[in-house]
Amino acid sequence: MSTLIQGMTTILEWLFNFSSTIGLPYWGVAIILFTIIIKILLYPLTVKQMVSMRKMTELQPKVREIQKKYGHDKQKMNMKVMELYSQEKASPYAGCLPLLVQLPILLIFYRALFNLTARASNDPSFQFLGFNITETYGLTLDYHLLLPIIAGVTTYFMTKVSMANSPKPMVANDKKNNVAVSAEQTQKIMLYVMPLFMAYIVLSLPSGLGIYIVTMNIVSILQTIYIYKVFFKREEKKAKLKAEQ
Repeated sequence: MSTLIQGMTTILEWLFNFSSTIGLPYWGVAIILFTIIIKILLYPLTVKQMVSMRKMTELQPKVREIQKKYGHDKQKMNMKVMELYSQEKASPYAGCLPLLVQLPILLIFYRALFNLTARASNDPSFQFLGFNITETYGLTLDYHLLLPIIAGVTTYFMTKVSMANSPKPMVANDKKNNVAVSAEQTQKIMLYVMPLFMAYIVLSLPSGLGIYIVTMNIVSILQTIYIYKVFFKREEKKAKLKAEQ
C-alpha cells in the first residue's frame, strides 16, 4: 500500500509541476487535472456500465416471464435468469465496475494528501480558491461550507442526469414481482440520500478530497450526457445500417 501511496504522491507532484509551468502553481489544479485523467482512463468502464444498465432494463420483460414461469423453483429461476444474461451478453455486476475501481483510488488519494500535509505550513501553493487542500474544515458556518454544499449539489445533478437519460423500466401489472418498481424506488432514494452522504464526506475529510469529488461529479455529468446523447445514438445508427445491409 505504501508503494501505491508514494506513486500517487509522485503523480500529483508531476501534475503540480506541470500546472506550475502553465502559470497555475496550485496543488488544487493538480488535483483537478488528476481527477480528469482518472475519469478519462475509466471511460471504457463507464461505457460498459451504462451499456449493461441499458441491456438489463431491456431484458426486464423476459426476466419477469422467467419469474412467473419458474417462481415455484427459485434455484431453477435464478439459473434461467443467468442463462438469459449469458445469451444476451449482459452482466448484473458490470454496473459495479467503475465504483470498485474508484474506491481504492479514493483511499490511496486520501492517504497521499497526508504525505503532502507535512509540506503545507504556509505554502501558498496549498491554497486553492480559499481552501487549504490538506485541511479539514468540518461544519463551519463560513465560506468553507461552500465546498460540501457544491459536492452535494453536483452529486444530486449527477444522479438526476443519469436517471433522466437511462431507459425507463417497464412497469408490470404484477407489482409483487416487479423489479422495475423496486429499482425506481431505489433510484429516488439515492437521488436524495447520496448528495447528503457526499456532503458529509466532504465535511469530514481534507478539502483536497472535496475538490476531487466535485471535479469527479462534474466530469461524470458531462460523460453521462455524452454517452447517452452521442455514443448510444451513434451505435444505434451503426446497428441500423448493419441491419439494412
